[in-house]
Amino acid sequence: MLHHPDNFLRVRGRSFLLSVTVDFPDDVEYGVYTRGLLDRMMILFKQIGVRRIYWLYDGDIDHESEWAGTLFDYMEYGRQTLNNIGEPVKSAVPIAHKHGLEFYAVLKPYHTGLSGTYPEGSSRANATRIKRIGGTLQQVIPFIERNPGLRIRRRPLKAPPDLHSQPIKRIRLIKKDATATRVGQENLEIWTSPNNYGYRKRNIPFTVQQAIEPAPREVRDYYGDTVTAKGAPVSTLTIEGLNLNERYTLITTNFRDEKGDFQNTALGMLEVYGPGPEPLPIVVANRSAIWDTPRSFLTGGLEFDSGYGPFQVQLDIDNNSRGGSDWWRPQGGCIAFARGKNEYLPCAPCEVYPEVTKLWMGWIDRLIESGVDGVDLRISSHGTLTDEPFEYGFNDPIIEEYSRRHASNIFSDDSEADHLAHLRGRHYTSFLTAASKRLRNAGKKMQVHIHTEAFGSNPCHGQLMGIPANIRFDWKNWLKDGLVDGVTLRTSWFEAMEDPFQSAPKRSCLSHALADPLVGEALQLSNALGLPVYLNRYVSRAVGIKEYVTDLERIFHDERFAGFDIYELAYLARPSPDGSRLEAVGDRIDYIKAKAKELGIL
Repeated sequence: MLHHPDNFLRVRGRSFLLSVTVDFPDDVEYGVYTRGLLDRMMILFKQIGVRRIYWLYDGDIDHESEWAGTLFDYMEYGRQTLNNIGEPVKSAVPIAHKHGLEFYAVLKPYHTGLSGTYPEGSSRANATRIKRIGGTLQQVIPFIERNPGLRIRRRPLKAPPDLHSQPIKRIRLIKKDATATRVGQENLEIWTSPNNYGYRKRNIPFTVQQAIEPAPREVRDYYGDTVTAKGAPVSTLTIEGLNLNERYTLITTNFRDEKGDFQNTALGMLEVYGPGPEPLPIVVANRSAIWDTPRSFLTGGLEFDSGYGPFQVQLDIDNNSRGGSDWWRPQGGCIAFARGKNEYLPCAPCEVYPEVTKLWMGWIDRLIESGVDGVDLRISSHGTLTDEPFEYGFNDPIIEEYSRRHASNIFSDDSEADHLAHLRGRHYTSFLTAASKRLRNAGKKMQVHIHTEAFGSNPCHGQLMGIPANIRFDWKNWLKDGLVDGVTLRTSWFEAMEDPFQSAPKRSCLSHALADPLVGEALQLSNALGLPVYLNRYVSRAVGIKEYVTDLERIFHDERFAGFDIYELAYLARPSPDGSRLEAVGDRIDYIKAKAKELGIL
């Protein structure tokens, strides 16, 4: 039976709901949880006006289960917490209900691990069995370890048969424009490694040719802005006279300041040649990484194909500084490469396989059994990160299905990608339809995230971070066909990385987000169909707490919305290491509580 709190605030004839999302692995990174602390969590929610919890689900805690997840083992206090409380969702649901709170599980079907890697030569290189160029995935669920071929696959790679044994003869460094650079031959250094760990400097002779040449291709950055137009004049440094055979090669400089001028995206900065005239297919890295960062090639290893390749970085800055070392900041100071491409996305399963659908529906069944009031499907995850998202989605069953339906060659014309996206989207919709039926038959509600940051017609790289490309998520028909009971509107980019790190918030400001035509379209359609819309918004990342509670007030007075979701608990309160108490993070709880009281939510 659905649990319906009777104290949702009514605003001009509509219900307004304040909710909070719990991403429990983030919480147990700081301290251990007990059932008693779960109870205090629910009391805290009631005290600030929250009436619904969204709890991210991470799979069974039994490693032998067909539906197992392993993310809690990755967190410092995860296993101790599981020993105390058992399966988190099953434990939290009755405690939430005791306090009059609704409980929705958030299921991320594509979230089957983390894209981050441990370097190949490091002591943690055997953390999982899933390998990437440069290392091994830091965390992945047993299903993916057992079925690595069910991940989303890259289109066939065009490469010489002896790619990995070809010596590197020439390296071309490309600046984003034709302005002069301080980098000369005397400043460049070449380092190599057989295993992406503890690079060594190569004292080998080489020459450097400086030139101004037409840009070989258009370069766009993470934000979709044009860095260099194809054919525009650019400064280049071509390193010649090489004969490099090791698997990993790195270029850096001897500058030890932060005044670099040789700037481009990591993807646009480098071309690598063997004996032939065409550049070789490579993956690139610098000191950026998705989690453990900044990386050091002096004492450790790098992360290749991390999704950070489209960020602009400077080659000629200190390669050992920790300036701006927040994990999400791109880090320059070097550019490295390895031959080849990753055949699969890190750990995102492909929706076309029956085995994947079985996994997803198994998770739906377990959530039903746990007593949740509803399930919210969220597409974004941490397992899809790559520098080249549009190169993926070409699994054999999809190619075969495409061939049955279309006479054209899917690999010969980029315009055919739209047909591919529709085919894949139908498979995802089939799963969503089955999940909706299963949930409703069990008396549960069905909700979906509408990712306005990514569902547009031409998303840039940053908007696609965390979301698989080459698939059309048919959200309009999900709503029109009556498959869902509510909508979570998510306008924020991956980890709230909408704005350049050195800039004041702009894209991440609520006024900018609400001006997006796709946001307006989603609100208009949802309202016309009588579906409640809840805005999911990061707390603490992009805007300060004062602006955040102003955003809450704005949504409260906007009749198109039925509620506001605070994302997430770990940025409001965290457990003490011993699990004896919840500790407030700054004054955010006080601000939210005061605003909820002012608005009459509390």
